[in-house]
Amino acid sequence: MDKEKEMSKVVKPLAKGQITIPAEFRERLNIDSDTLLYLQLKGGKIEITPLRVVPQRGVLREYSLEEIEQFLVEDELDEETAAKVRQLLG
Repeated sequence: MDKEKEMSKVVKPLAKGQITIPAEFRERLNIDSDTLLYLQLKGGKIEITPLRVVPQRGVLREYSLEEIEQFLVEDELDEETAAKVRQLLG
């Protein structure tokens, strides 16, 4: 985040816990209605970080059964966990 000028505001939560992020904050951080926010409780504070979606380059790769088996061996998974992975992957 740009630390050119720190900003602070006091806001009051609505009855169901909703808060409004002040417009100046949203503008500086480029937060719009499509922005996902990551909330993290740190001690007695809530930290809010806007997440940026990175466009995918190309198509997701599909792995062969042989490649998956090799991954399971390399990861040294116990047989029970490896069986669950195989089941989930179909």
